[in-house]
Amino acid sequence: MKTLIICFSQTGNTHKIAECIDQGITATGSQCEMKTLNETASESLSEYDLIGLGAPVFWYKEPLNVQDFIEALPEQNSRHWFVFCTHANVIGNFFPSITEKLSKRGAKVIGFHHSYADLTVPFYPYPSYTTGHPDEIDFQEAKAFGENIVERSVQIQKTGDDGLIPEPGPVSSQEWIEESKTMTKEKISRIIPEFTINTETCIRCRLCEENCPVGGIDIDAEPPRIQDPCIYCWRCVSICPTLSVEADWAPLAAMAPANYARYRKELDKAAARGEFRWLIDPDTIDLNDPLYKQWQRQLKNRENQKKK
Repeated sequence: MKTLIICFSQTGNTHKIAECIDQGITATGSQCEMKTLNETASESLSEYDLIGLGAPVFWYKEPLNVQDFIEALPEQNSRHWFVFCTHANVIGNFFPSITEKLSKRGAKVIGFHHSYADLTVPFYPYPSYTTGHPDEIDFQEAKAFGENIVERSVQIQKTGDDGLIPEPGPVSSQEWIEESKTMTKEKISRIIPEFTINTETCIRCRLCEENCPVGGIDIDAEPPRIQDPCIYCWRCVSICPTLSVEADWAPLAAMAPANYARYRKELDKAAARGEFRWLIDPDTIDLNDPLYKQWQRQLKNRENQKKK
């Protein structure tokens, strides 16, 4: 069996899980290749028997660039696919949403895997509720999934028994599923503040430009182009060494305590079901200290050290 894993990873966590799934697949004696979303040509997929697609959860479902990738796929003719994701507090409607889109392209989605992962959102506190994930247990579970998905694909091909395919899941509570459906590109663009590049502090390292997953930044433009296009991943904000990608995060930061109360309920339910392990004491998190303020303090400390 020849397998391809396609991965979009924002901070590296999804890529780590993809590598573990790859290890599990190759442990069965099957061939497996890994490619990023941007380097995968949809016309090249016909040579694979099994395809995996992995991404972080954005806004309680699959990221916008993943949606675009799926919509551009040619007819899959019932080719076997599996889907995996990393997420922080809430997985939302990721699996049902992405499965529906893949099925419309003729894919047969035969398996699902998720892992909790650290959250580094500018307007939320750090550490987060899921800091510490993915850990070694998460990696071993991903490897086991890789082994199992090959066996499942082989059995379905041999027997034609689609009853071996599980329902897309897990999913979050209904409130999150409904919320995911309202998170259109237009609504997200209204929620996220406008980004600007401070040309006085920008050192033109181009890290933001090089790491934008959709090529939405051009430092050489006058004025510099940013968020055109944008999938609202704020990677450019988190990677800038001089914090020159600026935005007004205060309104969103003010919502953190209320949102974290909702997240806590979801995670407590998941923990009670044995689906989540607390690796940090949630009561120790300062909900009024968002990450963007921590970055500002760290930058100021670095500058003060240079002056000494």
